[in-house]
Amino acid sequence: MLKYIQITTADGVELLAADGILYAESGSSTAAKIYLKGVEAHIAVVGTDLTSGFVENVNKALQVAGETNWMKTTSIVDLAGMTVTSLTMTTGL
Repeated sequence: MLKYIQITTADGVELLAADGILYAESGSSTAAKIYLKGVEAHIAVVGTDLTSGFVENVNKALQVAGETNWMKTTSIVDLAGMTVTSLTMTTGL
């Protein structure tokens, strides 16, 4: 069964397949990237205060998704103190 991480954006709730994520990195307080496995693409994350733990919280949600049983399919990314405005699929690294 697929597992997902959930990120709430200004557009609503977004679900990302946990097994498709390679890693996340934060370039600034307003931009981060979530790199995907097997493709030369990433998800561009735009928001505020993203250096306040966004990457760590994505990693924590991925870990929780991997450790929980098959009935708990979604792990929520804690965004306390942060705002995610948008997620956009982008080609290239």
